[in-house]
Amino acid sequence: MRAERPVTFAALFRIGEYRALWSSTLISSVGDQLARVALALLVFDRSGSPFLTALTYALTMLPALLGGPLLGGLADRYPRRDLIIACNLIRTALGAAMALPTMPLAVLCVLVFALQLVDSPERAARTALIRDVLPDDLYSLGVTANQLTYQVTLLTGFTVGAVVVSTIGPYPALAANAATFACCALIVWAGVRRRPAAEPSPTRRRTGTAEGVRLIMGSAWLRSVLALALLAGFYVVPGGLAVPYAAQIHTPPQLIGLLLGAIPAGNVVGMLLIGRVLPHAAQVRTLGPLAAVAGLPLTVCALHPGLIASVALWSLTGVAAAYQVIAQAEFVRALPSHRRGQALGLAVPAITAVQGVGLLLGGVLADHIGPATTIAVTGAAGVVTGIPLALVWRRVRTTTTLSPAVPQDRMDA
Repeated sequence: MRAERPVTFAALFRIGEYRALWSSTLISSVGDQLARVALALLVFDRSGSPFLTALTYALTMLPALLGGPLLGGLADRYPRRDLIIACNLIRTALGAAMALPTMPLAVLCVLVFALQLVDSPERAARTALIRDVLPDDLYSLGVTANQLTYQVTLLTGFTVGAVVVSTIGPYPALAANAATFACCALIVWAGVRRRPAAEPSPTRRRTGTAEGVRLIMGSAWLRSVLALALLAGFYVVPGGLAVPYAAQIHTPPQLIGLLLGAIPAGNVVGMLLIGRVLPHAAQVRTLGPLAAVAGLPLTVCALHPGLIASVALWSLTGVAAAYQVIAQAEFVRALPSHRRGQALGLAVPAITAVQGVGLLLGGVLADHIGPATTIAVTGAAGVVTGIPLALVWRRVRTTTTLSPAVPQDRMDA
């Protein structure tokens, strides 16, 4: 009788293909942070316009709304390893063009949009391929490790990225970002074996957006998990209002980074707890409650607490908001392999979109009632919205037999 595999990070990283995917993700995330800081400094320096600076940042998010639904299905139609390599080579060329000092600002914006557009099928293929690479007992931990990596690079990007870009300049930083894409392509080529395309019958391909919507909406499991993940639109607001909130509670500008890093830091702690402490069954049970209470600490911001209390409150929200790793794992786990890229091409942009809308509405509301009250209101709205969604999730997980995976015949019904 074979001994059960230990579910540890050591066991996870003993899998060579996962190491290749993880390391390429780490390198790409570092490059993304450098590029965001470099673009913000470059655009503001050349235009002097806060609007254009904000627009350039938005161009790093908005293309997912178009690229996901239109291009996510490519991760099912073509071998995922090949698609990741091809997308990274294209992004290398686009990133190198962005690093040219003579590039006009308007063209630079177009290149940013195109680069992020290509990111959509690459991300869908990478997320789907991790499910192919990892055995079921290690998959949830693999999702946790990936999200931890992203949050850590996000945390360090607030400080280290600004220091690096100010030291070497924005154009070398953009060139370094282009080089990270080439490194990613090389690592995946060398470290991940080629698999055939997931779509089993090329003559019966169903890669349209409508079919993807039908796939998600036809499964109570997928609908419920995605609805909980979309609560991210409430919990992103504090980060967008950190600067005006800091001024409202009389925080020195040099300490704003503590607020900016509070929720990501809480995410890291929450992900470690989820990945190392909670078994899979407990993760499934706590998904709804964590999503429902994540906004509760933010409601205290209405009292204008000081910096230390605010950092603590935001960190608690970050700990609970780490439920997103459970949501992602359960969503992908429930998808049949040949429809995975298509569904992710819809779900990931939807989550990005609600975060963008949350930031936009939070900014508008803060102009009228102030940032502290806005953060409290959005936190309360997250709780009020999350409680019924958590109750629905409880009913779904207790009345279906779709955990840990949804049978393909049920999914296609």
